[in-house]
Amino acid sequence: MSLISAVQSYLKSYSQLKDGAPLWVDYLGSQATEYAVYPLPGARIVEQYLNGGSLREYPFAFQSTELTADDQERLETLDFYEAFADWLDAQTLDGILPDLGTKRTADTIAATGWAYLYQQGQSDTGIYQIQIKLTYTQDPR
Repeated sequence: MSLISAVQSYLKSYSQLKDGAPLWVDYLGSQATEYAVYPLPGARIVEQYLNGGSLREYPFAFQSTELTADDQERLETLDFYEAFADWLDAQTLDGILPDLGTKRTADTIAATGWAYLYQQGQSDTGIYQIQIKLTYTQDPR
């Protein structure tokens, strides 16, 4: 199982996602509301262990296309992202983490900052984004 596939599957379990809204990989449509997960650049290996295993990071962005026509819609979107970041923290504390398949074990998943309006379009929609980091242990071959 690829990391991005595991992350996508895991994020679909968040109960506050809008019903019927797709969660894409490397793609985000222009209609409100759609979600997407995008891998980000960053160091893969944080620490190499003597036994050949390693501590690794997988940074990614979670985005959504949302309505931005009025202040209330923008506030609701930012409230959603704040609750989403809190959910990630609670999931880590409770040990409910993505299933990464064999030889990889998720340790933490957390937002690395606040959500923000990433891109305002010409219409009444915009793209919001929050950056997230998955930390995991990879066993030796």
